[in-house]
Amino acid sequence: MIHPLSLQQLQERFGGELVNGSVPFDRVCTDTRAPDERALFVALKGENFDAHDFVADLEGKVLGLVVEREIPDCRLPQWRVADTTVALGQIGRLCREQFEGRTIAITGSCGKTTVKEMLAAIFGQRHRPCVTAGNLNNHFGLPMTLFGLQPEHDVLILEMGASGPDEIGYLCGIGVPQVSAVNNVMPAHVEGFGSVDAIAAAKGQIYTGLETGGTAVINADDNYADYWRQRLPDGVRELDVGLGHGCAVHADNIELDAQGRPAFDLVIEELAHPVRLQLLGEHNVHNALVAAGCAFAAGLPASEIASGLGLAAGVQGRMQEHRTAAGATVIDDSYNANPGSVAAAIELLAQRPGRKILVLGDMAELGADAGEMHRQVGELARERGLDALFTLGPLGNAASVAFGEGRHLPLHNFRDRAPLSAALARELNEHTTVLVKGSRSARMELVVQALTQDTPAKDGND
Repeated sequence: MIHPLSLQQLQERFGGELVNGSVPFDRVCTDTRAPDERALFVALKGENFDAHDFVADLEGKVLGLVVEREIPDCRLPQWRVADTTVALGQIGRLCREQFEGRTIAITGSCGKTTVKEMLAAIFGQRHRPCVTAGNLNNHFGLPMTLFGLQPEHDVLILEMGASGPDEIGYLCGIGVPQVSAVNNVMPAHVEGFGSVDAIAAAKGQIYTGLETGGTAVINADDNYADYWRQRLPDGVRELDVGLGHGCAVHADNIELDAQGRPAFDLVIEELAHPVRLQLLGEHNVHNALVAAGCAFAAGLPASEIASGLGLAAGVQGRMQEHRTAAGATVIDDSYNANPGSVAAAIELLAQRPGRKILVLGDMAELGADAGEMHRQVGELARERGLDALFTLGPLGNAASVAFGEGRHLPLHNFRDRAPLSAALARELNEHTTVLVKGSRSARMELVVQALTQDTPAKDGND
């Protein structure tokens, strides 16, 4: 934290009840297994856990407690509230109010973590950014990022995720961004939202949450760009990014090298600046444009933005290249998957030389149309000339069937990762490129590990 807070400050601002007095703190923890004697402990509750069951053992191990119910015989100072998850966000809001630098928020169906890391690389050249760690982008994780703000930080870069309506609006109320962007909208977490239109509305809260003087960075290539423009609050500026020359920030002269790494001219206010990305895939040009738009809206010069984009390295599980003992190339894109990101992966793989194999774990949370979406992925893999498709899970069977339609090809659909990895290993040689992708629940990183001999593949409840 930039400055310490106290339980009394929290109670005076947000209500609730103080028990056993107040205490100052400049750290917050939420894990009973890792208490911090210099921290305030927030007793969170979830579907399968309740930290209140363990807080009696924390006396002498933390400074104080935030709880929803009375803790018998506990002498620690306590802030008793109706909802500890809300209280966690309220503490985060006070930390955000201590911060005077620029705050940028990113959301989207896919690529938002890559955009966040691009921004970190851009600002890291001569600034001290505070950046969302990993994928801690929800109502638990975002406050933890705010707790990490320190006096030396001069820019705050927040990734915001959502699996249902109103979550982005809630996060904006805590993080209070001045520059916001929706990277894209695709069928992801459809079960939680109900439709793709509902996803667009929910993601668009990152714009409607902007205050007067804020900037909405809009991906003009997204189908919902006009929808978001029509809903911008009065006094919010618009900055369009995209491939079209009418955008304030756009790309020209896009080329891919033999590995699929893009080079292009970043055009900002009609001046071109050469960029060569370390990341794989033409889709990362779109990610780069969103990052560039956010950085430009936050006041950075175009030349600095271009050089920073070239410094951005890949994120684990997102288009990372490995080599197998047989000399095959394995592209690890296993972190997550939805139909749009799988289409981008297929496009990258299709441009590789030699034999091309896509390995796909089931895409989760797609709702009633999940089977059809998997079938379409199989069709696209066939149309783009991939040589083989290996799938994991019952939904993947629809993709495998569609991939083989009209051709006498074996059906490579598996229930478990170990036999899939074993069958795939027999296909590998120095002329083969394998791209591995799937939703988090499919644990496709274990297939990558098996192929690259980092650790054996495991199945079951792993």
